[in-house]
Amino acid sequence: MSTFKYLFTPKKIGSIWIKNRILSTGHMTSYVENGLPTDRLIAYHMERAKGGVGLIIMEANAIHPTAYFTAKTICAFNDEIIPYYKKLAESVHPYGTKMFVQLFHPGREVFPSGTSVAVAPSSVPADRFRIIPKELEREEIKDIIKGYADTALRVKTGGLDGVEIVASHGYLPSQFWSPRLNLRKDEYGGQSIENRLRFLKEIVEEVRKKVGTDFVVGLRLSVDDLDDEGAEYGEVQEILKYIDNQIGGLDYFNLTGGSSATYASSTFIVPPAPVPPAHFASHAAKIREQVSVPIFLAGRINDPVIAENVLANGQADMVGMTRALICDPHMPNKALREEFDRIRVCIGCDQACIGHMQMDLPISCLQNPVTGREIQYSKIPKAKKIKKIAIIGGGPAGMKAAVVAAERGHQVTLFEKSDELGGQVKLARKVPGREEFGELVSNLKRELQYYRVDVRLNVEASKELILNLSPDEVIISTGGKPYIPHVKGMDLPHVVTAWDILSRRKEPGKKVVVADWKGDMTGVGVALYLKELGCDVEIVTSCYQVGHSIQEKVRSFVLTQLFLNGVEMTSQYKISEVTEGTVAFSNIYTGQKLQRYGIDTVVIAYGLLQENSLFHQLKEYVSNIHRIGDCLIPRTVEEAILEGFELAANL
Repeated sequence: MSTFKYLFTPKKIGSIWIKNRILSTGHMTSYVENGLPTDRLIAYHMERAKGGVGLIIMEANAIHPTAYFTAKTICAFNDEIIPYYKKLAESVHPYGTKMFVQLFHPGREVFPSGTSVAVAPSSVPADRFRIIPKELEREEIKDIIKGYADTALRVKTGGLDGVEIVASHGYLPSQFWSPRLNLRKDEYGGQSIENRLRFLKEIVEEVRKKVGTDFVVGLRLSVDDLDDEGAEYGEVQEILKYIDNQIGGLDYFNLTGGSSATYASSTFIVPPAPVPPAHFASHAAKIREQVSVPIFLAGRINDPVIAENVLANGQADMVGMTRALICDPHMPNKALREEFDRIRVCIGCDQACIGHMQMDLPISCLQNPVTGREIQYSKIPKAKKIKKIAIIGGGPAGMKAAVVAAERGHQVTLFEKSDELGGQVKLARKVPGREEFGELVSNLKRELQYYRVDVRLNVEASKELILNLSPDEVIISTGGKPYIPHVKGMDLPHVVTAWDILSRRKEPGKKVVVADWKGDMTGVGVALYLKELGCDVEIVTSCYQVGHSIQEKVRSFVLTQLFLNGVEMTSQYKISEVTEGTVAFSNIYTGQKLQRYGIDTVVIAYGLLQENSLFHQLKEYVSNIHRIGDCLIPRTVEEAILEGFELAANL
């Protein structure tokens, strides 16, 4: 009996049929140049269509010159966009995949890197971007409404299948319907729900005039903005019932959650682990009972079995699995064939997807470097010459190199000196709330087994062992070891490293100070871990903010945990000396001293130093020797996996 009764059942949305219930929701990719999609964007979506997704909703397309969200927003407010829509249609339709386009205006929610003037129903600022918007004048409102309709017609002319009006995450339409953001006194404002929804009503009416009734038009919105000024769940239910009964003209509601307005609420736009999978499903289920159109649902649905349960429970009609598809674009076809061990599961790290986008970089995936590089790597050719490859070090870099090399046909032996693969990830997964991060090791282990890599645990590779093996290529991925700063007192017995604590090699005392230098997950993670052990903890970082180097969504979550757990936080101080019971810091700007007394344990979280001794022993004897990951230079798991992938793809 099939695992799936619902997930691969076609669904009619408006006038068209979607081949299955899996969709990729609209998400910014930054594969944009001069306001237009690039070949990289087309290849990205084509790979997901090839992988079996039923529906792709293309990212935010600015419908008006005031609608730039970031400098990499697609500009769809003139006819220059139409040929690109045609290329996208030609890339996804041969695989039976439908594609809609998001009609987008952020209103006041404009990145500082954007080029447009922030506008809104009223001049009410948001805490996250700290921009006070210009209040829209009536003629400007009319021009923006026209922009929605004109852009919808361009999408239809380009041969795509539908449009989605974006009112989610506190963007412009929802700014109109919130009585706390819309302080207008004219027909578009006030306390009347009719007035506050007039903007959306006129958008839908004008769009329908342009595209007719046989073209799909949907609405994306948050079930709860999770923000004091936005709409809460009860209000959203009333808004949707009003839209469904009094406005009409829409073929579906696409439900998500959170708002761009604050750091806390924006976490739920792309919720990281440990936010539970399908966390808005119960909200969607109630809304589905109250409206007449199909319900789409998104929010950490990263597994096809979870998606099936959402559908089986009647909580939604379509499921958004966006990051699951970023991580493994072929997940739908693998699930359809019930090849569950072949699916690379998203771990909700947010590092290379939304993390890249927020840095104005093209998105990718920590686990899957092919994402965003489909033009180069969607088809990795078999090796022309089969080589014997020795890889030393079973962390993420070495594991990924081994998988890709074996996939290409090479004979690969992977040596790991401990009894378990995973490298630093073995410690990272011990951090409270980071358990799911360890699943990237499970994913790689399954791939090693599938490609029959010879994995040798509890083997510390020596120069003699490698030379006796006579490999054609040697890859050193031996990782790093904790860096100890050159300050007085580092040799005292109560000074330990974060790795000592997480591995339980050393036990902490009651009162602990974590000295952090990088502002990454190591420092905040060990602080949370110590708090869980019952310690009194303060983290002192040399960065301008605790968690400075952590991806914004994840940082917002872990800072919340630090505050809730009562961890003391001090920033902009660097460790300068440790004595028995005392630790001293100096201000990074002024050198002023900060002393902490009665300290039982000082935990050092100052990053890693390369562990490359074997490389130096072998390099005179082996011509084809390579270093990847932390043993080259310590960085994050993303760079380690990318280096392992790219090296193996070109051997």
